[in-house]
Amino acid sequence: MKLIALGVLGMLAAPALGSHYVDLVGDIATGNSNLDIAEVEMTDNGVDLEVRVTVASLDGDWGKYLIFIDALDGGSGDNDNAWQRDISGLSGMDIFAGSWLDGGGGVEISEYGDSGWETSLFDVSISIDWDNHTFLWTFVDMVAVLSSTGITGLDFEVATTGGNSGDPAIDLLGGEGTQPGWGGGSHSTDLMHYDFTTIPAPGVLSLLGLAGIAAGRRRRR
Repeated sequence: MKLIALGVLGMLAAPALGSHYVDLVGDIATGNSNLDIAEVEMTDNGVDLEVRVTVASLDGDWGKYLIFIDALDGGSGDNDNAWQRDISGLSGMDIFAGSWLDGGGGVEISEYGDSGWETSLFDVSISIDWDNHTFLWTFVDMVAVLSSTGITGLDFEVATTGGNSGDPAIDLLGGEGTQPGWGGGSHSTDLMHYDFTTIPAPGVLSLLGLAGIAAGRRRRR
């Protein structure tokens, strides 16, 4: 059963706080600096989740950028993601988003349910800052929805890859070391963790609860 993400209008959000995750620049086996993760910043305002990714040089628009989120019970098997990229070590993922930067950029989001990967009802957008080599994912209402079930944080991984099914991760956020590159598999070994920094107001949680959002779901430990 999928989460039902309800757009909540007219809510007053607190100032966003967050966490920074730094990745070693140059730890890739290819020369594609647009796929070399430098830093990820995750923030929330009690309602929306924002993920800002900085790469060594955003000098091409052909790269693909992925985020894997583990926030619920169950989840996918190992090396199982909605875009069929060759990235192992990520069993238990519940939410997957994949982005491209060409044509103004875009993003698809999926959620793992009883039938495997399905289109999620969460809404996500992407904005690109070419000058500062960054892009921003905004997951609308995600923190409010998850908080309404008692979830206080999530585990995640960020990866860069190419445009074909079976492509590996060229870079992963964290301490995995250099991945084999094109033609080889890739493996995640250390998920990042993020605790929500702002708890939504009781009225927001009540509204989401009355809507029956994410009933009975609890964070995977």
